[in-house]
Amino acid sequence: MRANDSFYYLDKGRIEVADPLTMQLYYPIIKADAYILYCYLQAFYDQGKKRHAFHEILNHTLYNMQRFEEALAVLTALDLVRFYQDRHSYIIDVRAPLSKENFLSHALYRHLLEGAIGQVAVSEMDEEIPEARNLSKKFSEVFGNQGEIVPSEHPKVAKNYFDLDSFKRLMRRDGLSFTDEETDLVAIFNLSERYKLTWYDTYQLARETASQNKILVSRMVAKRESQNSPSTNDFSEKEKIVIKEAREDSPEVFLAKIKKPKQAIVTRDEVKILAEMAQMGLLDEVINIMVLYTMNKTHSANLHKNYVLKLANDFVSKGISRADDAMKYLRSVGEKKSQAKEKTNKTNIPKWSNQNYQNQTSQDEQEKLEAYRQKALERLRDLGKED
Repeated sequence: MRANDSFYYLDKGRIEVADPLTMQLYYPIIKADAYILYCYLQAFYDQGKKRHAFHEILNHTLYNMQRFEEALAVLTALDLVRFYQDRHSYIIDVRAPLSKENFLSHALYRHLLEGAIGQVAVSEMDEEIPEARNLSKKFSEVFGNQGEIVPSEHPKVAKNYFDLDSFKRLMRRDGLSFTDEETDLVAIFNLSERYKLTWYDTYQLARETASQNKILVSRMVAKRESQNSPSTNDFSEKEKIVIKEAREDSPEVFLAKIKKPKQAIVTRDEVKILAEMAQMGLLDEVINIMVLYTMNKTHSANLHKNYVLKLANDFVSKGISRADDAMKYLRSVGEKKSQAKEKTNKTNIPKWSNQNYQNQTSQDEQEKLEAYRQKALERLRDLGKED
């Protein structure tokens, strides 16, 4: 967008101005720039009667273009404004804020507000409800899609509605907890929206990727991304078996299987190492490939911490999220080392060191070399006498 680009307001009749609600509920989340821009759009709304230029907004709010675009993005993210573009100009749809009841019942919005002003302050905004059972019906419980009365219909919940209460109830059932609830909840909402997952699908993903009974959002993202990556069959039969085993077991079970022939057990320190790699966002199948590779390289009955964590850092930096990608990467590392070793052997080791080397120098050439050697020795002796 440029300052001279034009826009017009979406004509939808009179918009409802709700400054008290915007200040009470939205301002702590959207901050000053977005709040001022929202007030401007409400104040200058003209029902789409004429086109305007963005520089009118910049002139009145004293914003530059970047500041305006950032504030507008915040308003669209919380659905206070919807922003469109047609072939000729832009369209701004100014939305009314949610009612206090709807805002505070929206799990994400409430969580963001609690993060900004605290749980106590938010709880004081809750409407006081008498201690009685609410028998009121929702519209969707009474009316069907065509407006017909269907009293027996159950409430319909939007497909993308994130039921945080149910999510937490399943967490308690399965003994899971957040690593940091304040940051994890926002990240989980974002993940659910980005991949268009229901709250239940999101929970299933959280449970599959949890480690040490902790939900790890980084592993949730890695798991989802790995599902979108193309697979390959460019593996030997032995590699396919390893990949299959790596996908079936948890790291502790996988490590125990490796150590069993050596009559060794998984130690407490090794469990901590595995948990540390999970905290880095690596999935179990990737950790298992690294564990096998490390044990084979170090020829030890115990997992070498420095070696495997160095490898883990490489995997994280390269965004490796699947067992087959891990296998391909380690194979390429091995090939590069073999090539480097072969090159070193060719360049640094003289041919005559080979036991099968045959001297093919002629007699005449040998006599010349011997004469040259004698002259060099005589020169060295003369230099010694001069000193």
